[in-house]
Amino acid sequence: MRSSLARSCDAGEIRLQEFEVSRRVKTVLSIQSQVAGARVGNSVAAFAMERLGVRVFQLPTTMLGRRPDHGAPGGGALPAATLASMIDGLGADGLFGEIDAVLSGYLGQADQAPVILNAVERIKAANPKAIYVCDPVLGDEGKLFVSDGIADAVLNGLATRADWLVPNAYELGLLTGMTVDGLDVARKAARRIGKPVLVSSIRTAIGLGNLLCTPHSEWFCETARLPRAPKGTGDLLSALYVGRRVRGDALAIALEGATGAVYDVIVRSLAAESEDLLLPAAQDVLDDPVTWPRARSLELTS
Repeated sequence: MRSSLARSCDAGEIRLQEFEVSRRVKTVLSIQSQVAGARVGNSVAAFAMERLGVRVFQLPTTMLGRRPDHGAPGGGALPAATLASMIDGLGADGLFGEIDAVLSGYLGQADQAPVILNAVERIKAANPKAIYVCDPVLGDEGKLFVSDGIADAVLNGLATRADWLVPNAYELGLLTGMTVDGLDVARKAARRIGKPVLVSSIRTAIGLGNLLCTPHSEWFCETARLPRAPKGTGDLLSALYVGRRVRGDALAIALEGATGAVYDVIVRSLAAESEDLLLPAAQDVLDDPVTWPRARSLELTS
C-alpha cells in the first residue's frame, strides 16, 4: 500500500504537468514598425494582443521616434541583416515551435520581405500548424505611402505566400487590380484572392464595414460613421482579429469583437481629443467592447 506522502507527490506531479500545459499560451510573432511616440505598428499591435491573453514576440521593421507625417521621424528602417540576426536569436532559443502565427505589417525596406518569408518557413517547419498573416500596409484613401519597391515586395512576395490577408479596401484593390468602392466589389475582389481575407474600411451607407471572406463563408460587420479616426486603426484591427482567432474565437465572434473594440477605442480617443489611439487608457474595451456589432452572414454566390 502506497503512503499518503507518495500519493501526494503523484498528485503534485500531475498538477505540475497541468501547469506546464497551461503555460503554453498562444503566441504571435509580430513583425511591424516600432514608433516610440505613437500607437501604430507594433506599438499598438503587441499591446492589443497581449491584452487578449496572447503572448507576442516583437520584431521591428523600422525604429522611429515619431510618425513620419509629423516630419522627420528620427531613426530609420532596420537593416535586413539585423532583422535576420534577431530572428536567428529567437530560433537559437528554440522558440520557433511555440509560435502559432506570424503577423507582418509595415516594411521599412523591400529586402526585409525575403527575410520574413524565410522566418515563416522555418517557423512552419518547427510548428506545421503555424499560420502566416500578412497585413499589406501600403496605403489608404487612394494613396500609396510606401516606395514602389516595397509595394512590389509585399504584393508579389509576402501576399502570395500568406495564409491570411488583412488589407484595407484600397490595398485589396492593389492586390487584385480592381477599384474597391463598395461591398459588392470588395466581395468579388476578396473571392478572387482565394484565401481567407479580412478587408477593412469598406464604405457603407451608415459608415464603414469590415468584410471577412473565406472559401466557405462571408461575414460583414459595420459601425456608424465617425468624423475621423487616429492613425493605427488598421494595425489595431488586424492585431485584435488575429489575436482572437489564435486564442480560439470563432470567425464571426473574432470579427465582431475586433470591429467593436476598434470603434470603441476611436470613440474614446475622439472624446479625449487625442490625436493618437487612446491606449492604454481605453484598454478595457479591447477584450470586452461596449459596442458589439453583429456580423451578418452573406450568401455565397458562384
